[in-house]
Amino acid sequence: MNVEAKLEAFNRALLGDDELGAVVRGHIYIENELIAFIKARLPVPEAIKDRDIDYNMRVKLAVALGLDLSFEPALNCAGSLRNQFAHSLEARIGKQEAVNFKKALAAHRAVTLASYRQAHIDLGTEAAAIPIKQQEPKDRIILCFVTLWAGILIATYAAAVARSADQP
Repeated sequence: MNVEAKLEAFNRALLGDDELGAVVRGHIYIENELIAFIKARLPVPEAIKDRDIDYNMRVKLAVALGLDLSFEPALNCAGSLRNQFAHSLEARIGKQEAVNFKKALAAHRAVTLASYRQAHIDLGTEAAAIPIKQQEPKDRIILCFVTLWAGILIATYAAAVARSADQP
């Protein structure tokens, strides 16, 4: 699947009405991209079966294989948020969850702000854009998922390009 198709599918998955769906689907996309990164970095990716390692080990393995360490807090936050929704019927996205995810992505704040602004410029909605701080917690969480997913997607692409350059 090319990047444009991945982005379109990711956006459709996140922009549903329910919080559970946004969190679980966002996490699935993050985890799939994490798996793609790991496979792009491993010399023999077939040696590890996807079912052999859980999400927390995938995060650690990706970082050990060169994923920017600044993504680790956000990956852990995404995993915790998914677990809240997977294990509680009463789970909701509140202000604290949005604040926690934002803090976990602090190293990527400038990218988040610039991307948000550029998206509104591209859509011609810049004048109507609501400042991120004033958005509903669910919308802030979605923005965090988008930032995190895009960062890992870029790292995966770079790893795949480096791998193909190393192969004869």
